[in-house]
Amino acid sequence: MGGMESSNPVTMESIFEALDLNYHQTMDYLPSCINKVHKLYHDILYRKPKEDLISQLEALNEESHKMGLTTPLLLINLVFNLLWQQPCEYDILITILSKVDDTMSLMQRQVFKQYQGFYQFLKGDFDDAIQKLEEAETFYMDASNLAMISYQKGVIYAKHGDFLEAFESLGEAKRLFEQHHNYIRSAFCSVCIANIHLMTGKYHKSRILYEEMLEVYHNFGLGPEDKLIICNNLLYLCILMEEYDNFLPTFESFDEDVRQLMEKCSQYFYYQMMVAYHKDDMALCKKAINQFEALNQDPVHKYMAKYYRLKIDGAESEELIKVLDHNLKAIEKTSFPASNRVVLKLMLKEHQHSNDYETLYKYALKLCEIKM
Repeated sequence: MGGMESSNPVTMESIFEALDLNYHQTMDYLPSCINKVHKLYHDILYRKPKEDLISQLEALNEESHKMGLTTPLLLINLVFNLLWQQPCEYDILITILSKVDDTMSLMQRQVFKQYQGFYQFLKGDFDDAIQKLEEAETFYMDASNLAMISYQKGVIYAKHGDFLEAFESLGEAKRLFEQHHNYIRSAFCSVCIANIHLMTGKYHKSRILYEEMLEVYHNFGLGPEDKLIICNNLLYLCILMEEYDNFLPTFESFDEDVRQLMEKCSQYFYYQMMVAYHKDDMALCKKAINQFEALNQDPVHKYMAKYYRLKIDGAESEELIKVLDHNLKAIEKTSFPASNRVVLKLMLKEHQHSNDYETLYKYALKLCEIKM
């Protein structure tokens, strides 16, 4: 990220004094800091190994204890911590950067506005996130960074359920990333596109793309944490496509380090619980429910565990329907129609012997109305 534009020294000195920083020492250090920050930002964009990024950032932060904080250093801390979702006093950091906004270069302003938008997304403010990212696009015409902005817009649109806009943004990001030989980020775009196929019911397309990207990730040397979303979704496809016998072979096809990581996460046991029930393996289903509940922190998924536990215990349909209804209401606050389909199908099964044709029609219609 580029250097600082000219500003009133008196203003800058007063800002640095308020922050208990040495203005002149920091200005002498600035050119060296800019070069190091620029390299780190490039490595973040090109998704270099996390350990290397941390090492560079720690070295920069250590230097700052002696030489003073700079705008590029504060900005790169904001970028890294948001992308890796590290614990950070984001509001304080953004407030400090806002005070020196008029000293930033155009590229710095773009990056600052971009990650203010990304922060709003993580806080759940969709409209403000998109607005800030669109503003960021107007600051500086660097294709590498514009690719990252388009990618983030695509992720946000998909999360919000705006799949057409997401598809367009991700396609543009993929084109720009490949133009700059950033093939890892291009692959990330492809995985997001596969997610959209899954969420809109195009299961075969999503499976083909996931399998291709899993091979690409392997060839790039990406670790199990990166592969996790692909592998989880390949297992989920076995459930969505009612290929329950394919669940275990799919799991066993993954690399051992991925399987070990999955067995530490609630998602795997959530899927195993559903598969075991449909295969009439109630002992495994109970075990999976217990393991899931011990790990789960998702308020939406807890209802499904409760549903299957009640099913095993022989609960009446009325009680089961009540749990499924709570689940549907929780899902409606998210943007995951694939989960909605699973619950709606179960709801129809619970109602099928009730002769309540009005209710059956209502849920059948909801199933048909899910975005495709």
